[in-house]
Amino acid sequence: MRDRYTRYPRPILWLIPGGEAWIGESEPDALPASLVEVEPFYLSKFPVTNEQFEAFDPAFQRSELSPRDTDPAMGLSWTEADEYCRWYAEVSRKPMRLPSEVEWEYACRAGGHGRFFFGDDPKEADLYLWDASNSEGRVQPADRKRANGFGLFGMLGGVWEWTASAYGSPAGGTVERAETDEERVLRGGSFCTPREEVACSLRRGAPADRAVADAGFRIARSFH
Repeated sequence: MRDRYTRYPRPILWLIPGGEAWIGESEPDALPASLVEVEPFYLSKFPVTNEQFEAFDPAFQRSELSPRDTDPAMGLSWTEADEYCRWYAEVSRKPMRLPSEVEWEYACRAGGHGRFFFGDDPKEADLYLWDASNSEGRVQPADRKRANGFGLFGMLGGVWEWTASAYGSPAGGTVERAETDEERVLRGGSFCTPREEVACSLRRGAPADRAVADAGFRIARSFH
């Protein structure tokens, strides 16, 4: 098993420090504004890539809009993202999972308090993210933009990211896996999202078994 693990391309996990932070806002579909306390956890520096996902599923068909090895694997359902996490937990012998919605927004904001993790000025967005206004209608390399304060790339724009949380659950749910027939939360927007909609609080829901054309995911692991 360890030989299999060392042979596969591995996501880079970044330690996200725990702490208190305000998340959410007053928008109808956002999480309610609240002060949350988050335990330290690990989150992948980039969304899981085509190359990494193909180690789990060699038959995976890359999107024509995200074709490179290091581009995010997209067009995925929550079920596929969860299955990758379970597989990676097995080969790495570590408890890998999807992040909860609260963990995701906490990591995205990285201590920031504005609409974006870098403040409220949309004019600065070109320094940090790919969305409908600058992506030319396809995935662009996340590392050509600046990271957020926790060192994570592509948290806004790029691809929507699946979380472990059920859509509509109180405060975004927990790190436990929800019932399989529930809708799950996606966060962050994508390269198709209009600039005026992009925000740390942006969220949507989709059935767990539905492949979403511009959706990918990151992996997480609890610190303790």
